[in-house]
Amino acid sequence: MNEVNYVDVIDCKPQGNFVKAICFKPKKAPIVCIVLGILMMIPNNLYVRLLGVFFIFMSFVVLKLVRDFKVMDIFDKGIMFYGDEEARTAYFLPFEQMESWLIKHEDGHDTVEVKMIDGRQIIKDTFEADKAYKALYSLVREKDLKYIEALKNREKSLSIPDAFNNIKRSFRKK
Repeated sequence: MNEVNYVDVIDCKPQGNFVKAICFKPKKAPIVCIVLGILMMIPNNLYVRLLGVFFIFMSFVVLKLVRDFKVMDIFDKGIMFYGDEEARTAYFLPFEQMESWLIKHEDGHDTVEVKMIDGRQIIKDTFEADKAYKALYSLVREKDLKYIEALKNREKSLSIPDAFNNIKRSFRKK
């Protein structure tokens, strides 16, 4: 498979209206943990307070030490992927050239995987994969791999004997 050719950001011309910016570092989770940590200071229990201090400490570690950078910008006509952490290079992929996309949550990190019609693939790690999912699902739901699989499974006809066999199997498992 060929690699995607990233060009200088100035030369990369996105099409359409800007919808959502997806960055690497999570923003809501550390703030929620700080609020929870502060709320854990209220009870008069040493262990709960220590857990609250731990939440606050870990949130500040994430906010201060984890480096944030742009991963992609989603437009209503396509996606601009950034090639490096400084966002000096980019590649714009129009939705017409996209075959499918998939959000994966595994091994402690989330990835956005986009497959192009010509077989090339772009994989980006981000902690904001849910934001990317919502934006992509609203724009190009028909290219979501999970949506495509669900449609295929729904189109399969289920006969009466098959339905009874499925019910029997489900009772046997219990």
